Amino acid sequence: MPTVIDAHCHVGKGMMNSQTPESLLEQMDRLGISQSVIVPWDQAVAVDNESGNDYVLSLADRYPDRLIPFCTVNPWYGRRAVDELKRAVGRGAKGLKINPVYQGYQLTDPILYPVIEAAVELNIPIYVPTGIPVMSMPLQLKHLACEFPEGVFIQGHFGATDFWIDAIPSVENCPNIYVDTSYNIVSLIEKAVKTLGAERVIFSSDSPYLSLQSELEKIDMLAVSEREKELIVSGNIQRLLGVG
Repeated sequence: MPTVIDAHCHVGKGMMNSQTPESLLEQMDRLGISQSVIVPWDQAVAVDNESGNDYVLSLADRYPDRLIPFCTVNPWYGRRAVDELKRAVGRGAKGLKINPVYQGYQLTDPILYPVIEAAVELNIPIYVPTGIPVMSMPLQLKHLACEFPEGVFIQGHFGATDFWIDAIPSVENCPNIYVDTSYNIVSLIEKAVKTLGAERVIFSSDSPYLSLQSELEKIDMLAVSEREKELIVSGNIQRLLGVG
């Protein structure tokens, strides 16, 4: 297996799940994962943006060769959200995580636009979990990505579990959307590689909500070339984040 970077993990003590940085690093060492992108816990995504961002930024300062921070802001905070995004990126955040379900809007809502405009201006990718009815569906992300064609979006969970059938149509003609592998079965990941090209598929585990080991084992099972596998597990996210 080439160098592996997990493109989406949660750290902190959340209401739905928790993970310490020590636990994440232990798993990474055991499984041969070089680096992981970390995002704040659930309450910090919904409400306590500043404290969540400071936490992941401090962990990245402590483990600069292992942990890559993504910040989060809730668009309902308006100007405060834009200011916090700029502050966090100035401190070293490499991307933005938004979550319409936790934060209380639909992906098609213009309330998002000031934050997306700021992320585009800052030249950082935007990670969005999809597959959740009403709030965050693949075709809604396509609408957003078409509104901001200069932006870079990562479609988290690739429509799983409820809207996997919309996953491929939502990204086929939308080159500024990348997809990640978490929650999806091997055959759908292989279909994404065949349809979109390996250059737009990114490995992530969504740990601790999913087993990091199990998600990594799926990559081993893919019927793709070694070069394609290398792009999936590290090359693509390195290129998007300018790391490695």
